Amino acid sequence: ATLALSGFFWTLPMRHNAATHPHEALFYVGVPLVFYSLILLYVHKRWGHRPVAGLAVAALLAFVVSTFQVDRRWRTVALAAEPQLAALAELGSIRETTRGKVVLLLPSVKPDWSRRVKHSRMERRFHLAGSILTGPLDKGAGARTADFILARDRVESDALLTPGHERVFLYDSAGIDDLMELYRTTYQRVVSGEPAARSHFDVHLGDGALIHVREPCVREDVSRAVFLEVIPEDPKDLPRVDLPRWRRRYGLEKFLVSFGKSGVLFDGKCMAILPFPDYPVSVIRTGQRKAGRVLWEVEIPAR
Repeated sequence: ATLALSGFFWTLPMRHNAATHPHEALFYVGVPLVFYSLILLYVHKRWGHRPVAGLAVAALLAFVVSTFQVDRRWRTVALAAEPQLAALAELGSIRETTRGKVVLLLPSVKPDWSRRVKHSRMERRFHLAGSILTGPLDKGAGARTADFILARDRVESDALLTPGHERVFLYDSAGIDDLMELYRTTYQRVVSGEPAARSHFDVHLGDGALIHVREPCVREDVSRAVFLEVIPEDPKDLPRVDLPRWRRRYGLEKFLVSFGKSGVLFDGKCMAILPFPDYPVSVIRTGQRKAGRVLWEVEIPAR
């Protein structure tokens, strides 16, 4: 009954959700279990328990081998999770301070650890539950004066409330001036060099990152995410964790970064910093799309 009803009560009413979240296939683990159970019952009825015992031993061996394979993969994931766990602990420590207050979330202007961390926005919302969260690009809410500022960039200032932190920093509202000065200094350092490519945005390479800048810049320029496609010199260098097989097969790694997470809009200028892979690269493509149509795109060769 559970197997029969699950299809209607989950897949059909929730089809727009279930189809886009692969992990929700776990709800259907009963389908193959019932299928194999029926086969084994038939085998047992037809030929007795010995074939079933042999299949059970084979299944056990397959399970042991797959366990070692999964363990090897997730050791890599565990190493990548260490800085994220440290950041989550720091977020948890400031929760009571910001409860009921308006917190302005500012992106980083450094190609730091958090660019490859998934769902970081959701984790901030979870650990800062009870606070009113707003971003520099938000409409309406962003215009209000914030009680606190949360950023991943450390600026030595009297407004810094978490001097002992290493990854996530809380400032009182007076810290906005110091952080804006950091943005201006970073922008001037970037544009002082010759860009690697010019288009709707100028694209610079430096500090282990691909940096997009534009002046003058308005909200419409940053309303769409920036895509980054990286083709390595050796496809074997592509990360094996969280990268679909088809991308490894075609030798391609892709990123999609929103300005709300990795970009800033200030003083009529905008700047987005995307992390650069730590393996040798042959070609980089970057740009912006709208409804599947490329608005602008540049290609940067290895040289």
